[in-house]
Amino acid sequence: MKKFLPVFLALVMLVSMTAVAAASEVVEILYLSSTILETPEGQYEAELIEKFNAEHPDIKVTVEGCAANDLNTKLVAMATANQLPAFVMGNETTMSALVDMDMVVPIEDLLDEEYIAGFVPANLAAYQIGDKHYGIPMFGGAQGIIYRKDVFEEKGLTEPKTWDEFVEVCKALTGDGKYGITLVGTKNSSGASRFQPIIHNFGCDEFYQDENGKWQTDIGSQKFTDALRAFTDLDVTYHVVPAGVVETGYPEAVALFTSGQASMIITGSNAIGAITTQVPELKGKLASMPNIPVERCVSMAGGFGFFVTTKDPAQQAAAVEYIKYFINTENSLNYAELTGRPPVRTEAMQSERVANMPEMAGFLKALENIWVSPTIEGYSEINDILGEAYQSVFTGQATVEEASARAGERAQAICDWANE
Repeated sequence: MKKFLPVFLALVMLVSMTAVAAASEVVEILYLSSTILETPEGQYEAELIEKFNAEHPDIKVTVEGCAANDLNTKLVAMATANQLPAFVMGNETTMSALVDMDMVVPIEDLLDEEYIAGFVPANLAAYQIGDKHYGIPMFGGAQGIIYRKDVFEEKGLTEPKTWDEFVEVCKALTGDGKYGITLVGTKNSSGASRFQPIIHNFGCDEFYQDENGKWQTDIGSQKFTDALRAFTDLDVTYHVVPAGVVETGYPEAVALFTSGQASMIITGSNAIGAITTQVPELKGKLASMPNIPVERCVSMAGGFGFFVTTKDPAQQAAAVEYIKYFINTENSLNYAELTGRPPVRTEAMQSERVANMPEMAGFLKALENIWVSPTIEGYSEINDILGEAYQSVFTGQATVEEASARAGERAQAICDWANE
């Protein structure tokens, strides 16, 4: 018995050391997400992370939630404290902030050319600065208008094709305590991103480079002034918007729509999932259309991307493994059917399952004409510039002309700084 004891103890020590070594090889990565706080996205994402961790015992993804409107502020604070997550989700303004801080890894350093080529071009283009892409598309989408198809049919209305027709439809839908459209009028990314398609279709580009490579802006121009007037007139002049527009954020706008108080909402396709989750009986009663053309009909690619911030190779590899898992064909199609957020990979977008979502038709049409965000430093300020403009008109603190001029001054300051 005695001669076997040392051998037994040695084996116990070996097993223990192996277990410790195995545990130490687990790569832990922190992921910062806003959709984890949303419905129905949050539950799906949490379940997917749990499933991924179970299937990848060498990786542990931990998620932290942050409201989309607070994301950029949170990232700056985390970067200052040297506590950035391994990867984060966000949009083009998130990318701009991360690039300005030199805190994001180009995807060409993370993915091979063949895999990158598999993205829908419009989705990939949204995350390009120069000859590099800084975001791995997470889900796609375009901006458009969701409307109550059943209410339109009841009132004998058809989709408007011009802004004047749009105003008349809004008027026809307003009455008896109900309104034509609900607007997101808060001064944040939720509000600004829904005003942007209006200015774009009025022919206004926030920032662009002239033939000499100098940054210019259309903000403050007559085109911008016309777009600002058209947008704010829906509330100020025509009263086709529920009261309290400046306090109406995205959740409140969705609630107004689902309750039947408004028959249209300017938004991304993700609202389809939010609406039908809250009120399942609205399934089959929704339709969508691109935003109303004036001088042109374009749409931002919308959606969100993943941004890898860690410089640690093992964490980078782990983050990419999870990202690929999230956007693989099966998972992204399941996500699209649940949330209304289209896939970003060409293979998934060509699936019959996407074609069999009729309420997505308007958003898919909008994707045919994509407007790509500019890559100017300081672009992350655009939400505040636009938000201040429409809120000051909604509240009567400024005329349309005054608000437009002030916005133009702020936008020009960004151009001047970028051109130095």
